[in-house]
Amino acid sequence: MLRPHSIVKKMIARMSLIVVILLATLISSNLYSLEVVRKNVVSSSENAMAIYISEIQNRLHSSSKDLLEVFDANIDTLVSYAAMDENKRVLESIRLQNVLSAKLSNNESIDTLFIHSLDNQVFVSTLSNRKYRNEGIYITDYLKQYDFAKQTVKGSEKWTPVQINGTSYVMQAIDYSNVIFGVLIKTDTLLTELGKNSNDENLYILTDHFGHTLSTTNPIGLRLMNEETSSLPKYVYVSQTIPEFGQITNAVVSQNVFLGLETIQWIIVALSLAAVLVIPVIYRFFSKDIIHPILELVKGTKEIEKGNWEHRIDQQSSSVEFNKLFHAFSSMAREIKSLKIKTYEEKIERSIAELKYLQMQIRPHFFLNAITTVSSLTYHGKNEEIRLLIDRLSVHLRYMFHGGLVKVPVSQEIKHVENYIRMQEIRYPDQVFYVTDIDPELSDLPLPKYMIQTFVENSFKHALAHREMLTIFIKVDQMMLNNRKWLRITIEDNGEGFPPEVIELVQNSEMMTNEMGDKVGIGNIQRTLKLLYKEDGLLKLSNCQPSGARVVVVLPLEETDFQSA
Repeated sequence: MLRPHSIVKKMIARMSLIVVILLATLISSNLYSLEVVRKNVVSSSENAMAIYISEIQNRLHSSSKDLLEVFDANIDTLVSYAAMDENKRVLESIRLQNVLSAKLSNNESIDTLFIHSLDNQVFVSTLSNRKYRNEGIYITDYLKQYDFAKQTVKGSEKWTPVQINGTSYVMQAIDYSNVIFGVLIKTDTLLTELGKNSNDENLYILTDHFGHTLSTTNPIGLRLMNEETSSLPKYVYVSQTIPEFGQITNAVVSQNVFLGLETIQWIIVALSLAAVLVIPVIYRFFSKDIIHPILELVKGTKEIEKGNWEHRIDQQSSSVEFNKLFHAFSSMAREIKSLKIKTYEEKIERSIAELKYLQMQIRPHFFLNAITTVSSLTYHGKNEEIRLLIDRLSVHLRYMFHGGLVKVPVSQEIKHVENYIRMQEIRYPDQVFYVTDIDPELSDLPLPKYMIQTFVENSFKHALAHREMLTIFIKVDQMMLNNRKWLRITIEDNGEGFPPEVIELVQNSEMMTNEMGDKVGIGNIQRTLKLLYKEDGLLKLSNCQPSGARVVVVLPLEETDFQSA
């Protein structure tokens, strides 16, 4: 018996609801699908025809432009044609024929260019290579008999559909002083590009403003469409206006529009019925394949919570997904155990680093040098310098023994560094010059203790030469890198700089572990940065020009750093 809150019961109820909803929405979805497909076909056809109409209009515009150029270049001559003698008329006719031929050769859309005076003084025409000689005769006879008085307006963009010996053309003509300049384009020529995408089941038709057919991309398809009966396919018609002379219509066979949709609908019905029959079978396998593995995972989770890191789920489920989940659970248990061990080891490493850090500060030679300096000053009777040195040494010791591996404000570290430098000034009078440039907004931001002190101490150890001035420059500012805010600390001196091997080690993020004490300060700084920030490349060493060492430390800043400041 199923419990009220059983997953099996809930799953069966929800699957039943899904089946009911699927069956209930099937009819509406079928109707909606038919409408969506029809609209998509209409939209696609309209977009295609917009491109084709643009191509047709480009052809017409190009032909109109050529016609107007011929008109502008020759109308003055033709107006005075009647006044010419016979020889000049013959020469002028030949020239006009050559002009029309040259213009026609540069425009593939034009089928005929002609010049005709209504007093029959001159008639010149040229045909494209697509015309046969007998077509030229029919065109000539038609044009000589055509009434241009009602059709021609100078500058008009309208084109007039005409029928010449059963062939449809569109004509544009300019009438000036009874001289007609005209152009004929066969409507089949306008459909050249459309014919490439046409067949019996998808054809394009050009008609005039009155609906009379001018041309089609597929005459056989047009005949079938005109003879359409209940036994022949019905068409979906999409029409667009061509302002110049009529409209274009795309006829698509309905059967092709909805091809495959009916099959998909029957598949949906079959799947719905199958879902109803499958529900009882689901109950049989659901408990074994899902419920029992889930209970095993819950049991394993509780064992891990108790600290039993060795617990494993050994059951092999018939489901590939649960087998992967069991494997992931075992991997997670091992990872948790490994992370626990790693955390303990990291704590130990931090403690060791802290001890090394403190040991690094308590160098016997520093205090021996301080005592030696005090002794030397007593011989010279410099009691004020002795008192000042002892005061600053006591401040130095209080800072050094106050806490372990902690962060301190930038201002506190700088104050400690300046105190250290002043002690060295007592020992090396007139040999130390230092400058600090600290952004006031960053003075309260945290940084690791002794971060600056360590490198300043290295400057005195390695850069100070006998009777030569030691210059130290300390700058703390902020920078943006990779969309993150960073605290940048720069320390420079005018010594001999770092050895190349030291710079290379730090550049490659390799730790310095010289146990003899040489470079131990840099090594401890590297270790401290790694432990505190979990990132490499925070320490950069380089040499200044013409001489000197440069240390750059960048520390990532978070919003909490500014809030705590």
